This record gives sequence, structure tokens and C-alpha cells, in this order.
Amino acid sequence: MFIGRERELASLEDFLKSDKRVLCMYGRTGIGKTSLLKHFLKGHKGVYFPAYKTTEDQQLLLLKNVLDNKAAKSLEEVLTDLGKQAADGEFVFIIDHYGDFAKTDASYAQTLHQVMGTVWRASNIKLILCEDSYLAATKLMLSAGAIWQDYELVSMELKCMDFYESERFFPDAKPEEKIFYFGLTGGMPCYLRLVEKDPEQSVANVFLRHTSEMGILPEKLIATELREMSYYNRMLLTLAGGKTRVNQISEDVNKPKDVVVPYLKKLMSIGIVQKENPITEKDNRKKTRYSIVNESDIFWYKFIAPHMDMYLCGEREKLLKEEIMPNTSDYMRQVFIHVCKDYMKQQSDDPSFPAKLYEVGNWWENDDEKMTTAGFDLVAIGERKNEPAMLFARCFYDDEPIDMATLKSLIDLTKHLKTSENTYYVIFSKSGFNSSAQTAASAIKNILLISMDEVCGRKGGGK
Repeated sequence: MFIGRERELASLEDFLKSDKRVLCMYGRTGIGKTSLLKHFLKGHKGVYFPAYKTTEDQQLLLLKNVLDNKAAKSLEEVLTDLGKQAADGEFVFIIDHYGDFAKTDASYAQTLHQVMGTVWRASNIKLILCEDSYLAATKLMLSAGAIWQDYELVSMELKCMDFYESERFFPDAKPEEKIFYFGLTGGMPCYLRLVEKDPEQSVANVFLRHTSEMGILPEKLIATELREMSYYNRMLLTLAGGKTRVNQISEDVNKPKDVVVPYLKKLMSIGIVQKENPITEKDNRKKTRYSIVNESDIFWYKFIAPHMDMYLCGEREKLLKEEIMPNTSDYMRQVFIHVCKDYMKQQSDDPSFPAKLYEVGNWWENDDEKMTTAGFDLVAIGERKNEPAMLFARCFYDDEPIDMATLKSLIDLTKHLKTSENTYYVIFSKSGFNSSAQTAASAIKNILLISMDEVCGRKGGGK
């Protein structure tokens, strides 16, 4: 059963209706590119061809089999005959794993490009090239020197599903379980389909079963893009452990900063790591920090990579029971922040929400002497009634209800920032709010208290 991806399907439909002829789709293995394209093709006339790492004659044979054209003697002849199928109307030709197709022989990409520009020029063929590797997609399709750039290429990066798309895979789970499953899977469809009703079993399905080692574990996915994984693994373990500044990473991995930064840039280029700055200080290099993009990757490098001795020795049940499940509280708080961010984006279009949001990020300040960081979990910039607006949020994943002192600390923290007249304070809480906090929120109109149940139910912001 195909779930979600409504926005991406709409973008593909827009591509078909446009005058653009070539689309490049890319994204990491397991993110759902093939499923999306096959589902899309069900409503359109076309052909899906999965390229394979093989020789020229074998690749041609596979293509001839898919196109049911056994008589053709060359790639050019196969593609020319394909053009005849599109003579009567719309036709989509999809090449999955395009890098394998292009690397089959030096002439393959050139031949496809040449046929697209001559034989297919008068046809309605739309070409979709799909690739797992960020580096291959850049080199073969997206860079200025790639042959497809003369077609005003449409670029489409397929990203992980947000919380609200992901929860559709486990609609009957409790709110806390939904957040856990979202963190465990990172919104990756290949992992989402492995979720079961029991959290422990879901962890085992995603990361601890031998079947999962066939190519979708984080290290194996990253290794398809990079060489010498030793220091990349070490740096990702450091980031997952909460050390996010260059000097901290440098000290932890015992490498100078001028070595660490290129490693980080490489991880950024393949979508594994992101660079962050406070939403109001984007050019402040002193506050730059780095983080792992996907919560599922964080899970691996936080709970499994530090215990690879147990993992590789087959002590996976012990790893699950003793090292993973009892130690997820800090990790879950970070996942909860991500879910609250998705909530704010969802609510932005709701008229009852305080403001329409343009951007949701965060803000922090560093204490270099104490080597600590303090700030908000989320800061959003937008507008209310055509006037600038800002929302400052803290997200609490604690077992106790939030009290009045917590509200006051949030308001006090904004004194470090220049705020707009339309300023709102938002508290997200796993365990709700005590009576003093609720009384204060009722009296102070720019304070919003939002429970975990509301976040998971998308009932809208409220008191």
C-alpha cells in the first residue's frame, strides 16, 4: 500500500503539464523514490526501467526486455522505437539508478541526450532520471558541466517524510509511541514499514536484525557516497553525542579544525549533516554549530555505534535491553522538538494560530567559559495582520506538568533578543500543565500551552 507523498505527486503532475522535458529525482537509498515513481506511473502511459551495474550488452538486453523490443540492435535503435510509442500523446520514460545506466558505457548518456534532442524533439516524451547517490546526481545531472543542463533540468530532491506523513504508517499508536517511531525511522519509508506495535520489536526490526544489514543501515548508506569511513563514523558519533561546535568536534576526534571542516562539508554535501545558525544571526560564525539531519541516523550513532562490540558479536538482545531502551529520554526530547517544529509548520495556515510563519528555526547563545549553550528550542518568524510576528518555543519531554516558573523563564530569555510587537510564547509539554501555568496562560493572551496529545492530534494551538 502506498502512503503519503501528496506534495511530491503534485510536483510530478506539474512537471508533466509544463514545457520542461527532463526531471532529475535524487535522494538517499530507502527514502521511497522507486515506490513514488512506480505509483505515479500507474496513472500515466510510460515505462519504468531500473538500470543495473553491468556491461553494455547486458544493459541493452535488459532495456530491450523492459520495452519488449527484442529486434533492436543498438541503444539508439531502442530509443528511436520508444519515441514511436509516444507519438500519440503523453509518455513518461523513467530510468532508475541512472548512474548505473550512464556508467555502462561512455556513449550511453550521450546517445540518450542526442535522441532526446533530435528523434524525440517532436514527441511528448518526458524523461525522469532517478539516482540514489548525491555525488553521482551532481556530477551526471545537476552540475554546470552535466549534459542535461541544456534542457533546463527540473531538480527534485526526495526528502524524509515529516511527522504527520510518517504517523500514517502507525495510526493506532499512542502519542508517545508515535514520536518514538518517528525518531527511530527518521521518516524513512524503508524503516517506517518495519514498525510494529511494540517499540522494542520495532528497534529490532529496523536496526538489529541481520536482514537489515543488506544495505539500508546508516553506515552502509553513507559508505556508498564516501571513502575512508573511519573518521566520518567517528565525527558522526561525536555529533550524535551532543558535541556540535567545530572546536568540540576537533578536540573529540583529535584532528585540527582545518581537517574537521572539510569532513563536515563533505557530510553536508550528501545530506547527512547540516550547518545551523540562530534564526536572527545567520551570519554569526561564532555561533555556528553542526548537527545530524535525520533522527534515525542519530539513533544509530547514539545507541548502536558506541557499542559495536556488542552489535558485531551478536549480543543484540543485550544491546537492546541494557543500552538502548533504558537510555532514550534525552534522544526523545530532541525528536519531540522536531515533531513540534512540524506542528508549527502545519498550524501556520490555520486562521486560529497566532501568525502565518515564514521560517521556523531556533536561537541560542554560547558561554565559552563554561562551554555551555542556552536558548530556545524553536523560534519562528512570520506575520500577523500584515505586521511582523515572532514565536518563541520551548519543548518539554518531562514526566511532570509545566509550572508558572517555566513560563517566566521562557519570557525572561527573550530579553536577550530584539522582538517584534507581535511576540508569542509557546510551551509544548509531554505531561501537560499545572493550574498556575494554565491560569497565567488564560490571563496573558500571547502565551500558548500545547500538550503532546494536541501535537499528535493536530487539534490546533490553544490555551
